Amino acid sequence: SKPEAVSSSVEGTVDYDIVSRDHIAQGTSGSGYNSNPPTSGPHWQGPAKNGFYDSALPDEQLLHNLEHGHIWIAYKPDVGDEIKNKLKGIVQKEDWKVVIAPRETNDARIALVAWGRVLKMDEPDYEKIEDFIRTYRNRGPEKTPE
Repeated sequence: SKPEAVSSSVEGTVDYDIVSRDHIAQGTSGSGYNSNPPTSGPHWQGPAKNGFYDSALPDEQLLHNLEHGHIWIAYKPDVGDEIKNKLKGIVQKEDWKVVIAPRETNDARIALVAWGRVLKMDEPDYEKIEDFIRTYRNRGPEKTPE
């Protein structure tokens, strides 16, 4: 079977200027971000472990994941269990390098975030979510095997 064609961009994705790649002390707050959720800017030294989280993680930590080319999916805490379970299934695919966590300050129910990019959706489109992951993962400025 031939590999699926991967488009170079996913419809609805917004590109943002890279603010910075500065590291700040663990536990301190970053500022100067230009998107919600942030897609670049001051962040902590240690990234989060990939996977699905039921409780929020700091933006400053997840930005490091983005820098490593991971995908961050931020969902409003009030999304239903059905959506959460579908998202959980996406994370369980091999080598997807995805972190999914609730985020109170989202302005969309679901936000897909890559380094310098955001795609917002109020109704989950799982095909598009997978397309976003395939298209934008491993495109961060720091190449890592993890």
